[in-house]
Amino acid sequence: MNFDIASLQQMLANAWPVISVLVLCSLFSGAIILERWFTLRGAFFDRETLMKRLRKYIQEKRREQLLAQVDTIRKPVGRVLSNLLDAILQKRISDRLSADRLASRLIRSETSGLMQYVTGLGTIGSVAPFIGLFGTVIGIIHAFKAISENAGGGPGVVAKGIAEALITTALGLFVAIPAVVAYNMFTRKIERISEDMELCADEIIESMDFAPAPPKAP
Repeated sequence: MNFDIASLQQMLANAWPVISVLVLCSLFSGAIILERWFTLRGAFFDRETLMKRLRKYIQEKRREQLLAQVDTIRKPVGRVLSNLLDAILQKRISDRLSADRLASRLIRSETSGLMQYVTGLGTIGSVAPFIGLFGTVIGIIHAFKAISENAGGGPGVVAKGIAEALITTALGLFVAIPAVVAYNMFTRKIERISEDMELCADEIIESMDFAPAPPKAP
């Protein structure tokens, strides 16, 4: 059951179509993980620290200064609050319901940007084990073919096919596990950022003096 270099090369040649797909998935997954890690790190913010800094402007109703402050925040939350305040101060919206709707749209837009490529990680994490399983099936087929061609040849006859099957299975799991872990971690982080943006927007909207809603027609 010992393998020489020729046997190893033959195994890799047989499994290469599956291995090449898994290697590409691994490279793509690694690129996404690195890119999203730095992107989300830059988008994360401490809600309490931010609002503590802004509350003095909110309480004193210094709205122009408040807008100037949020304009300096180079993060998704800064863009949300800046666009929201600008719309309110420019009278493009004049009631609480419109402000809530605008805040919701802005937050969804920023959240969608943060989720970019993350779904690709989920796809890789779901598909990679099946690609590895496909390679496993091919390896087992090769093993049975070797048995049929070398009846009574002993375990060594099927060893290469079984090894080929185990290589693709292991590689599929190796690709899938980091992708699934990163997908879950990034998704939770994006949810946290989105929730904090909603709370910040709500607090600012609460501080605005909107005209009372007109009474409903009888």
